Amino acid sequence: MSQSLCFIVFRYISTDPLHRGFLTAVTRCQKSGHHVDVYTLEWRGDKPDGVNIHIVKKPNTPLFRQYAYLAQCVHEARLKKNYDCVIGFNAIPGLDIYYAKEPCVSELVPGLSRYVPRHYQRIQFEKTIFSATSDCQVVSFSLTILRAIKMHYKTPACRLHWLSHENSEEAKTNIHIHTLEKGQSMGEGFADYILSYVKEPKLPVPFEVNSGMAYYGCKSEVFNRIMNLEGHVVREKEGRKTLRFEYNGQGFYAKLHRGIGLKEWLKNWIFLRAPIVSARTEWQAIAKLRSLKLPTLEAVAFAERGYCPFKRQSFLLTRELERVESLETYCRDWNHNPPSRQEKNKLILQLANYVKTLHDARWFHRDLYVCHFLKALDEEDKYYLIDLHRMQHKRLTRRWRIKDLSALYYSVLNYGVNLRDVLYFIRSYTGGAPYRTQKRLWQAVEKKAYYLQKKALRKGIE
Repeated sequence: MSQSLCFIVFRYISTDPLHRGFLTAVTRCQKSGHHVDVYTLEWRGDKPDGVNIHIVKKPNTPLFRQYAYLAQCVHEARLKKNYDCVIGFNAIPGLDIYYAKEPCVSELVPGLSRYVPRHYQRIQFEKTIFSATSDCQVVSFSLTILRAIKMHYKTPACRLHWLSHENSEEAKTNIHIHTLEKGQSMGEGFADYILSYVKEPKLPVPFEVNSGMAYYGCKSEVFNRIMNLEGHVVREKEGRKTLRFEYNGQGFYAKLHRGIGLKEWLKNWIFLRAPIVSARTEWQAIAKLRSLKLPTLEAVAFAERGYCPFKRQSFLLTRELERVESLETYCRDWNHNPPSRQEKNKLILQLANYVKTLHDARWFHRDLYVCHFLKALDEEDKYYLIDLHRMQHKRLTRRWRIKDLSALYYSVLNYGVNLRDVLYFIRSYTGGAPYRTQKRLWQAVEKKAYYLQKKALRKGIE
């Protein structure tokens, strides 16, 4: 099946061996029956037949600004021409495949030099494609480059691909290895990877949004279309709305932030609470959970616009989780029909390990009730954490540990939880440390949990 492919390179110079590999990949894809467009600032050399080469240049501007202009043009072209796959030989937002031919900027540029405009821009570009929320596949002939990317950006290993003529490192890394045939060039190997990638069926994505929306979405007409979405409203509060909609038979959730208003913004700061003014908080939380290898929502796209914090607009699209059940529903009958000891201990251990991993990284949910855990029905021992719009990183951890743990304890008090269950959770959470070493912490957790229970009874909440 013919696909529409878009290739990006900042400059093409025919005498450069790496650029010859780029041309090899382009011509191989074109000869395989795919429609190929190339976007570049400069093309030095013969132009291949059947390939549309778009030379984009903005004169009288610094070079790094021209890179940004090229990236902007590619983003707009993707929305108009609906490319099936965007392949880049340089890092720009919105790529599906990136060929990493040089080390990442975070590896090359030390300290405060990263804030020089040209370096800062490239780091921001790299974050959009290397972060855990992106789906960009990173391909390279250098295992060192891939490991540096993984170290600096916490890129999941499942998205890193090594093109190699030998297989000696396979036992030392979980990075995907694509062994090249004898005499096969890197360009031919990369072309083979692209052709195999475009053959794989892709999950539907609404409005053809992609990771580039996080960088350029505010300048796109797609932003207005998503902010005016209609569907089943799940929640509407404080200038934000969550709704469910379907696209090509697939369920999605849209979290729309329209601005909390000056009054709400001031009220939060008066009570020394940082207000949540954008979907960026949840976007970053999803990225962190994925980097910690903790199951959570799948982010499809994020974008925001506006500098004024109480008027800022943003959205986050997430794919609907299928075949899951809330732990609140799963445990509802435990008080009258308790499960086996083995089943209960397994669930407690999984939750304790999940929360421990989160807290050890100094990230806190700040709304950690049992209803925000979803149990996968088709996978054993897999739990998803949702509703992450308040999740944040905190340096001082004691207060936030108490807040999370007490909320979790309060939310299970009516599900037949006994002292043995509590002690097993504490033992799993602390890694077997004696209770007396953290006695004050757990007493504070218990006190706050019962305070939450009394507060709920006063308000008539079950």
